[in-house]
Amino acid sequence: MRGGSKLTGAVLLALLMGSCSQPAKQAPQTAASVAPPVGAPAPAPPDQNLVSDERAVAAAQRALTQLGYNAGKPDGVSGPATHRAILAFQKDHGLVEDGRLTLALANMLNTLLAQMPKINATMVAAGDTVIFGDGSTEIVSSERVVAWEQEGGRALVAIRPSTAGWPQAARAGLDWAITHALDVAGGAAIQWSSTGVDQHFEIYASVALSSRETALAGGAAQSCRHFELRADGPQKHYPGVACPDVKGGWYLPHSRIRLARPATGLGSSASDAAGVRRQ
Repeated sequence: MRGGSKLTGAVLLALLMGSCSQPAKQAPQTAASVAPPVGAPAPAPPDQNLVSDERAVAAAQRALTQLGYNAGKPDGVSGPATHRAILAFQKDHGLVEDGRLTLALANMLNTLLAQMPKINATMVAAGDTVIFGDGSTEIVSSERVVAWEQEGGRALVAIRPSTAGWPQAARAGLDWAITHALDVAGGAAIQWSSTGVDQHFEIYASVALSSRETALAGGAAQSCRHFELRADGPQKHYPGVACPDVKGGWYLPHSRIRLARPATGLGSSASDAAGVRRQ
């Protein structure tokens, strides 16, 4: 039995040595002991003052274009063209020029768009000129209302106020003022008056053409402009379409009418001579 005791002792010694050679089990890590991963900071929350909805952005793009600021295709994406249009609008209206489409700016655009008169008809007086898309013109013989969208089935190009009896300088000055408004289309209204006549006008020009005007202008539509002369009275509006020629002048499509332009452009002295001032 002595041999058996030696065997048992050897087995116990081996087991004891084996248990001492095994590494001690590590305590499980708790959530508090795990270090947070190192990475980029959490993204800032979206600016609640910015317009982000695609439909709202598209509506703002359309409003900008209708107000004379070319915002590009109304696709609901605030791209470079929209950014430039917003900057131009902000500059003209004395706003901070950051190019951001905020909720306040979108509301301002909608308000201005709603205030724009819907030009459907003009009260023309004797002596006013109506220019048609078929190349014909009419000197109005008596006062009547002319529908802008359609007149006897013929497309209207422009309606021009009578300048009969005006001094030549006043006639040229009005053309210069219209030319200047077309050159800076989308800016503030041009105020025109002259010491030689009693009439005065606000002149607006826009890069946006209606579908009818686009069809009327044809292949040149992209560079053509819509303009309006507004006088006193709810229907005293003289709308028109003008396109640029190769020399930088402006003409009324489907007609031989060219707008006069001062030789050196409308600088300060030319503006004074033309009776022009910005609103």
